[in-house]
Amino acid sequence: MVRSLLRSTLLTRYSSLRFLLMLLGVCVLLASGPIWLGTADFDYQFGYDGQVGEPSFQQQAQTTPYRQLDAETKRIVDNAIDGQSYSFEDDGLSLPKYVSRDGTFYGFTSRRAVDWTNPGSFVPILTALAGFWLVFEAVQHERRQLGPHGY
Repeated sequence: MVRSLLRSTLLTRYSSLRFLLMLLGVCVLLASGPIWLGTADFDYQFGYDGQVGEPSFQQQAQTTPYRQLDAETKRIVDNAIDGQSYSFEDDGLSLPKYVSRDGTFYGFTSRRAVDWTNPGSFVPILTALAGFWLVFEAVQHERRQLGPHGY
């Protein structure tokens, strides 16, 4: 049997307090999900994926010629080909998925990732864990009151 961290005689004595503890835990647990979706910070990462040998029709349709890129995008594409990866705070910069230069097709990956160093990302997760812990504690106290046979 797992031991409880809350050693309260009130929780042992009153089942209504155990119920309120469980209700509070469920509310905290359920509220942390939408809070996380609203406050999580996402970064946008861009990197080189490799050369594309024979591009498909869809890849050719998504290909941008190198000469049509502006100076900043050319710099980012060149550095990505050289091995550097980029992380941007927002997706305001339109970066190509495929670039053709001198008959060679280059593929790039861009994805969205959670920035766990931002408090808006990890604080709601810690809150959800606290809610889960409250539910767990209420269940442990209830099991202790029911006895080994569950009645």
